[in-house]
Amino acid sequence: MQYSKCNPCSEFEHKKNILYETDNLFVIPSIGQITIEGYLLICSKKHYIAIGEFPENFFPELQSLQKKVRKVLSENYDIPIFFEHGPISPSKRGGSSVEHAHLHAVPINIDILDDLSKVFQPRSIDSFVSLKQQFQTGAPYLFYENPAGHKYVFSVPEVIPSQYIRWTIAVKIGATDRWDWKQWPGIEEFNKTLEKLKNKF
Repeated sequence: MQYSKCNPCSEFEHKKNILYETDNLFVIPSIGQITIEGYLLICSKKHYIAIGEFPENFFPELQSLQKKVRKVLSENYDIPIFFEHGPISPSKRGGSSVEHAHLHAVPINIDILDDLSKVFQPRSIDSFVSLKQQFQTGAPYLFYENPAGHKYVFSVPEVIPSQYIRWTIAVKIGATDRWDWKQWPGIEEFNKTLEKLKNKF
């Protein structure tokens, strides 16, 4: 499997590994599943750097698609958590390793709010629209939604460790050698996810 600088753009351009799509978004399995089969990404078809850069009319569509992804994962794997490393520019990455807007959906039914809150100050939000407001402040962010559906945004320094939330999850479940998708692509879990969910949407 080849990785380009913008893998989501490549995936959509070649109509590869797509499980479901809407007008502006599509769903694919994630490379680097941290041993968690069923790990998905919700990506934008057009290249945006973060969800916070989306046009406002995208947010109802994103919310609806997220609801569908939650249902599919809950029925086939476990209750998911959702997160985003929200960069605002290539130099202000907020822990992101891919410069394309994507929402992680991880069917793991654990809550890492306390873990994140030990390092960054959480702010409870009601909807994805708040990410646009955060993006407009010029500060990168982390977005996290726990299994109960409570949403939080964290302002973060311009530079934090790459894939910070993936690392936090890996530590929580005792898979500390598998947080980096570049080092642990998890192709077996990727293929199993693709096969199991290809007709579930």
